Amino acid sequence: MTHRAILLFWIALFVWGPADAAPLTAIDDAGRSVTIDRPPTRIMALTPGHTEILFALGAEDRIVAVDQWSDFPQAAKAKPRIAPLNPNLEQVVRFNPDLILSTRGGAEPLLPLERYGIKVMIFAPQTLDDLYRNILLIGRIVDAEVRAEGVVRTMRQRVAAVVAKVRDAPRPKLFIELDGSDPDRPFTAGPGSFIDILVQLAGGVNVAAHSRMAWPQFSLEELVKADPDLIILADPLSPTNPHAVELAARRRGWSRLRAVRLGAIAAIDLSPISRPGPRIVEGLELLAGLLHPDRFR
Repeated sequence: MTHRAILLFWIALFVWGPADAAPLTAIDDAGRSVTIDRPPTRIMALTPGHTEILFALGAEDRIVAVDQWSDFPQAAKAKPRIAPLNPNLEQVVRFNPDLILSTRGGAEPLLPLERYGIKVMIFAPQTLDDLYRNILLIGRIVDAEVRAEGVVRTMRQRVAAVVAKVRDAPRPKLFIELDGSDPDRPFTAGPGSFIDILVQLAGGVNVAAHSRMAWPQFSLEELVKADPDLIILADPLSPTNPHAVELAARRRGWSRLRAVRLGAIAAIDLSPISRPGPRIVEGLELLAGLLHPDRFR
């Protein structure tokens, strides 16, 4: 047995101790059956969405580490950080986690830790219903079922309220820029992304909805052909740049766009419209307010 394996073995003995609760077996979003023997007390949250869910459920005291992008709520910034995409297993072990919440692409290197009692669950919701189900399951795992039910109930109500307000409204065409580092071919959100779902619910038409991938690049020719009614700059650098809208409007060829001619460009924070967590409804309300300001005053 290697030094690392011995270390993990003793960690497993220390973490789990005697059983005092009925085991919970659940299927995660990768189709894996995971049995949790008792409520976890040392959780590692490796996406911002996981972090926000745990805080919303009142389980923040159980978080021993978060990924490098978890910045909400403010208290999350004080948590120790770990790189989520290529995690250092020795660093992970030093935190003594009994449960790791991750997503596809980041969880696979962590799966060998399960043989030592460190549980790994993969949550990668594709729809709002998936997200609701994940929140309820995490609520069961951390003994916060009632609170989780309340969070999901409120989310459903707020989504329904937005949908009701825009049901008979015109559907403006929307282009959302996620990365404008190459202004001639900015990245946007296509089908299979949460952003695309939110645009539809908010009463808009995503001009990239017919792309063949979730995160396509849009050429100037494609953008001119789509001619959106509204452009939203959600590049993480845009909201902090007071000149983002002005600079975007002056890009080569953008003067041909209807949204630019009408001054219909806005810069927003990306996180509420992209992170699968409780704040996704805030992102929906934000998009709906930009698409239909007359209905969300």
